[in-house]
Amino acid sequence: MRRATWFLAGAAASYAIYRTLWRQPPLGVIPQARPIQTYAEAESAANALITAYEPGVRPDCTGKLLTHGRQTDRAIVLLHGFTNCPRQFYALAERYFERGYNVFVPRFPYHGLYHRAPKELSNLTSEDLVRTGMTAVDIGRGLGRHLTVLGLSMGGLTAAWLAHHRADIDRGVLVAPALAFQSIPFSLMPAYATFARVAPNRFYWWDPERKGSAPGPEHGYYGFHVRAFHALLRLAVLVGQEAATSAPVTRSLVVVVNPTDESIDNDGVRAIVRRWRRHGANVLLYEIPAAWSLIHDLIDPAQPTQQIDRVYPLL
Repeated sequence: MRRATWFLAGAAASYAIYRTLWRQPPLGVIPQARPIQTYAEAESAANALITAYEPGVRPDCTGKLLTHGRQTDRAIVLLHGFTNCPRQFYALAERYFERGYNVFVPRFPYHGLYHRAPKELSNLTSEDLVRTGMTAVDIGRGLGRHLTVLGLSMGGLTAAWLAHHRADIDRGVLVAPALAFQSIPFSLMPAYATFARVAPNRFYWWDPERKGSAPGPEHGYYGFHVRAFHALLRLAVLVGQEAATSAPVTRSLVVVVNPTDESIDNDGVRAIVRRWRRHGANVLLYEIPAAWSLIHDLIDPAQPTQQIDRVYPLL
């Protein structure tokens, strides 16, 4: 009897620890998919988002819309990375536009501000990422008959969540997606997500030695507060949990990993891909040649070690 009592007490304690440290709260209210049917409505909605007021946003970091004045066969939504802004994708957007695409590049909340270490970024939530992605897909459906969503890092993470919830995406392209991180053991991500939610809101420099003098895009931030990183961690955990039980509903997925990435845990990304494939998902995993020695942000032309002449044709 005593042994059974201890067992039950241990089980209860373990469950309490799980609830406290491991389990991530589900997403709050997310708008339902409302795909826009006409080009005119999509253009109007995109322009409304681009011009929406948020204090302190750089004029060169607003969203971007490139269209041919009508609905085209193909449209693409480009989702930028953490602490960067839509300008990261401006040059690549032009390449897609030249190939006949209508292109929409939305801006995630609290990104693209003049201040390069903004406390406002701490307000970022997983819901912000998902809402931005959902709205962008709604708009993209009116811009083109075939819709691709391509995201880098945080944008790739958002695209992964969308892949589980938007069957009207024809192809999702996840480039170095923030589904797992080198600094965090993949199996312990839920606990780290909880820590990031409750820990002191410390600021982390991308380059701790050079700090604000580190080379890089003027439109990118010097680092991030831990509370902002929680938004990515939590969403990554939730995507991983969905991947363990179901396949994405997006028609096809391409996951691009960079073997010389200094930020993303590629083994963790591959683990998510294996989960998807076990459920029958159509997922192509592509590994960039290691000899290219690319950095994590392989999109932004303003990065001093950029190799867009190699990367853009690939994408």
